Amino acid sequence: MKANKLIIISGMLLVAFAVASCNLPQPGGEEQDNQSQIMVSSPTAEPVPATEEAQPTAEALEEPDSGPNKLVIFDQLGVSLEVPKELYVQKDPGVNYDNASILDGYLFYIQNYGQPEGPHFGNFQMYGHIQYDLPAISWEDFAQGQIDSDMNAYANEIEINGVRGFDTQVAGVRNRFFYHFYLDGHVLSIAVAEPSEENKVIADQIISTLKFDPAKFTNQSGVQRILEPNFYYKMLVPVDWNYSFGTPIGIRLSDLEASSADYVVEIEDSDGPHSNIYHKSGISISFVILDDNSSQSEPAAAQISTQYEYMMSGIVMTEYLFVEPSTAEGELREIRFVHNGLSYLLRFSFGPGADQELIDWMIRNIEISQ
Repeated sequence: MKANKLIIISGMLLVAFAVASCNLPQPGGEEQDNQSQIMVSSPTAEPVPATEEAQPTAEALEEPDSGPNKLVIFDQLGVSLEVPKELYVQKDPGVNYDNASILDGYLFYIQNYGQPEGPHFGNFQMYGHIQYDLPAISWEDFAQGQIDSDMNAYANEIEINGVRGFDTQVAGVRNRFFYHFYLDGHVLSIAVAEPSEENKVIADQIISTLKFDPAKFTNQSGVQRILEPNFYYKMLVPVDWNYSFGTPIGIRLSDLEASSADYVVEIEDSDGPHSNIYHKSGISISFVILDDNSSQSEPAAAQISTQYEYMMSGIVMTEYLFVEPSTAEGELREIRFVHNGLSYLLRFSFGPGADQELIDWMIRNIEISQ
């Protein structure tokens, strides 16, 4: 039974990584497809900007003035890593399709492409995966499975800051390096592609900083799913956000307003043609669906600093980062696209220091009805 259990777990992990390795573009490297879970591709996955090489806008959490590295915390894993600042990090907790309060799995990516200021060369990517709903495994079974696996070219036992695991390489053509860590009955696997000596040196340095806090490991998602009343879309927001839908009227077919618990906005009357709007903190969302062609034009009277075009669920979308004449503090991000002849306008308004990574994650998790 132990051997069968190990074969099943190893097989599921390899399938998961086969899917994971197909999620993001690889410059000059491996062919990859869009993510096929409930999460959809986003501007952080495959942007195509209008005037320059495509890169998304998300940034990993980092401590200021922390030297050449940034501290990246993968909250539900209880895991942290110190990552070179020039590398882009994307986190993708896999929310259960039927119950948004729990996670099925967790994916993350660390790579040398994917942000405007990042390098536009090379092919370095680490991608990690853990599956919450697999049965718990003992250290002995886990270790024996790595040592005895004919899928590994080698398997060296390692220990990083008290976390035990194995440094391995897959045998055969797709000979990626893998790190497998034992997290109290669960297995966190982190692959390195492409498997060059230079990439292994970078990966080893990142892995040497791994820390694990068992008390913070959880499958609780901390999010809620918003269902559009007329089934135009579904989206995920943090569980402490407030939201409401307005009554459809005229060409305005759907109107969502949502905001984070810490969102503060102040409106100041002025003698000019508009009030002054101060987005002091947090994030708010306005998601409108109109029966017109509004999405085919730019935001009116906007001072646009960034514009991207990208594909999400087969739909061409345009994203703008901008301020309006009334924006006295904060910024706006808006995604515009046409679907089934209707205009979709999704706007994020936010104050200084707002979590852009959270915004990117919410965009990735929107499901547009086909």
